[in-house]
Amino acid sequence: MPRARRLDPARPGKRHFAKNTGKWGYWVPPAGRTVKLADQAERVELKVVSSERQCRSLAIDRAAAESRRVFFLDTPDLALYRAGLVVRVRDMGDRPDDVVVKLRPMDSHTVPKWVRRKNMLEVEIDAMPGQRVCSGSLKVRLGRGVVARTWSAGRPLTKLLPQPQRRLLAACGPDRLSLDDLVVFGPVEVRKYRFEPDGFDRRLAAEKWAFPDGSTVLELSTRCPVGKAPEVAARLTATLSAHGVAPAASQMTKTEMTLRYSAADWAA
Repeated sequence: MPRARRLDPARPGKRHFAKNTGKWGYWVPPAGRTVKLADQAERVELKVVSSERQCRSLAIDRAAAESRRVFFLDTPDLALYRAGLVVRVRDMGDRPDDVVVKLRPMDSHTVPKWVRRKNMLEVEIDAMPGQRVCSGSLKVRLGRGVVARTWSAGRPLTKLLPQPQRRLLAACGPDRLSLDDLVVFGPVEVRKYRFEPDGFDRRLAAEKWAFPDGSTVLELSTRCPVGKAPEVAARLTATLSAHGVAPAASQMTKTEMTLRYSAADWAA
């Protein structure tokens, strides 16, 4: 099985996105101009990273937050991430936990035939201002409290990965990498809010990720079918602009921000 192409270690995430030459706003690639497997995607997740100060006028109900803890598994030098793989474990509190192995970016030579035959991946296009990437996720739902009990007992979180996810990592990950090589990054405390801002006819999600040094990142997002993405993106851009919400200068994904922060902290 061909291996995923490596990223330049000095520039993690660089090849993940295609740049837009227009003004800020969401860019969803037209048909035929995205990665080969993007035509399998049924939906697009439109995202924008901003700040709490910028989003005050959106009147987010802070009392209606969903709390969760997010862990990532990778090597100290982010070998999985540089190979286009993400392993995320979520402690969802009073809801069922989950663990996901994500191919990001996803293209034909990184997807094993057994995964394609069984249609096991959830394929989605993530679109941010000036960026887009097609990803495929193999998610498994766990019971309530499983992650918290495993973490509290000091047992490896890798034990929570079922055989299909381990097989996907073995097929697409770096050569000679084992689960024992992975370390835990996190947990990151996350609060998620769902609301419908004035002037927008769809629900938005706002996720606030808080890091140990006190820094935070706030991401706004909504999902829609691929065919409606340009229309929804235009309305979302107009709505956020009307509320005075501007994107942060750096549109780095929550995953990349967390992994970079954690890897730097690990090396310190």
